[in-house]
Amino acid sequence: MSENREINDILAQIEEKGKAYFYTKGVSMLPTLKEGRDISVLAPLTREIKRGDVVLFTRKGEPDRLVLHRVIKRRRDGIYLIRGDNTYRNEPVKEKNVLALLEGFFRKGRYFDCEKSKRYRIYSSLWMFFYPFRKAFYFLPRRAAAKIKHALFG
Repeated sequence: MSENREINDILAQIEEKGKAYFYTKGVSMLPTLKEGRDISVLAPLTREIKRGDVVLFTRKGEPDRLVLHRVIKRRRDGIYLIRGDNTYRNEPVKEKNVLALLEGFFRKGRYFDCEKSKRYRIYSSLWMFFYPFRKAFYFLPRRAAAKIKHALFG
């Protein structure tokens, strides 16, 4: 299935049924969403997007590619800073490129509502809070290894 057709199918489902269901692809939202295991439930944008929401969007320069990442911040110019839970770089996204909101997801037959599940909200808040520590833990060993390699091999 082409990416463009997939976008149209998802948007049509949301418009017709009020929701769209699909399996996630990729690793950028680990451990929140796992490829091939979790079913994402997307809803239309009926409220203002807030920090911590997971949104479906298209990237600049890649209008046929869907991405599902978490909103970190909304800048005053209307640009959202968005980042996958398993990535270490914020990505600016225009409001017009945001297509839908993650309402919830199914994991092993159990449904987690992103707004109503206290467990999910706590997890989401902690995941965002510990980002600087996760980033440091990810990059520091690599930098140390690079320095050692440079010292040994020039």
